[in-house]
Amino acid sequence: MTTLRKAARDVLIVAGSQLVMWVASFGFVLAQARYLGPARFGELSLALTYAAFLSIVIDFGLGTQLSRMVAQRSTSANTALVTTMIIRAGLWLVAAPAAWLAAVALGYDRELQQLILILAASVLFLGVGNTIGAYFQGQERFVLPSVASIAQRVTAAVVGVVALVATHDLIAVTMAFVVAAIVNVGVLLYGMRFAPRAWPRVQLDEVIRLFRGAIPLGMVWIATTFYFGVDMVMLQRMAPAENVGWYAAAYRLFNAASIVPTIVAGTVLYPVLSRLSLGSRSELRVVIEKSLSFLTLSGVGVALVFVVLADPIVALLYPAQSYAPAASALRLLAPGLVFLYLNWVFAASLLGLHREKQLLVLTFAAAVLNPLANLVAIPLFRQEGAALTTSLTELLMLVWLVRTMPRDLVSSENLRVAAKAALAAGAAALGVLATQEATLLVALPLAIALYGITALALRAVQPRDLLALLSVLRPDRTASNGVGEVVGEPILRAATEEVR
Repeated sequence: MTTLRKAARDVLIVAGSQLVMWVASFGFVLAQARYLGPARFGELSLALTYAAFLSIVIDFGLGTQLSRMVAQRSTSANTALVTTMIIRAGLWLVAAPAAWLAAVALGYDRELQQLILILAASVLFLGVGNTIGAYFQGQERFVLPSVASIAQRVTAAVVGVVALVATHDLIAVTMAFVVAAIVNVGVLLYGMRFAPRAWPRVQLDEVIRLFRGAIPLGMVWIATTFYFGVDMVMLQRMAPAENVGWYAAAYRLFNAASIVPTIVAGTVLYPVLSRLSLGSRSELRVVIEKSLSFLTLSGVGVALVFVVLADPIVALLYPAQSYAPAASALRLLAPGLVFLYLNWVFAASLLGLHREKQLLVLTFAAAVLNPLANLVAIPLFRQEGAALTTSLTELLMLVWLVRTMPRDLVSSENLRVAAKAALAAGAAALGVLATQEATLLVALPLAIALYGITALALRAVQPRDLLALLSVLRPDRTASNGVGEVVGEPILRAATEEVR
């Protein structure tokens, strides 16, 4: 199986699991918005922002480093796995109390402090699960982590919605995240019972060496998470609670749409890029070019939908009268999605090439400029200012990343694809705007159809690439033992076989 073919099939596996997770998670989000109202929904979103930052602190780039080490076979995989778990546990013991002290120092009420502490407990279990997931990611094995993630998200949604309906209590809702994180770890540990049990003895010098190697990666992810989450914190301090809820509603959609580059570049292609960085530059260039083309077309298409149909989307998903102002923030976040889609590929490529120090300079610059811009934008434009700042930050990142990439790995072909995708989006937007009276159920498929047809007419996608993508859905007769492996094979059976 070729590299691109295997990567495409892995994307299908992860995308299938992510679709289930997205439905469960977004159903949970909608229940939160309806039962809590804008003010309390914003409070929960702020607590989740703290949890996300805490997750990055205890990850500290260790998951990224572990996947790369396993992919490049630079050390014993079992040694790296156990050492990473030890380091993450130590970081959590330091970071969790620090998060609570920060909540106290900022004067948050008692309930918000409790929410942050409970979510910190869920972060500990997720850290264990993410470490095991990174181990399998480095081996380019995605079924078991996908099953565990589905179990986690579905559990959080079911337990959380029951808690919302029964109690309307934020503490009870956040406990759902703890239960779900424990389920995630349980599924992974159950699957790993088939794995070899020759666990190594970890020496202190090995722990120190691994931690020191992860410092640049950790600082990159901390700075990235800071500039992604600081706007929510600043908005909470500088605007009424309703504005925080409106921005949170738009930002949840932004986050949901960002799952595509996370799957393609962050999960599936990252170990591939790490492995290829040690070998053929021509093959590495092809993988980067094809992934950029795919994510350009995807990102422009999603941004088109958000810009043209923001109002009906918000009205459909949230209580229309309470959350209508979220639509303008969603429109301003849409361009940032396009830049974010491309940034994922460039960042994953640089990480695979061990160029995280260059990324460190970029992310620290963004972590300084983003809050400075928000200091001006939020008092003037509230949630719209925060959304605009997010998109401009992603544009800055894109320009800087393109300039940082090695010249032999950047192709002018991607500029052609981007230009044609923009033209196709413009034509689709005009077609949808001409039917303003159409409902969302009509306008959404119309926008997608017009965009796809125009992109094909402009040959933004080469026919051979479409045929290659469709061939992924066919059985692979070159698989081991002569039996074709079908993508639709029962996922639980595949998970068991994968870890044997």
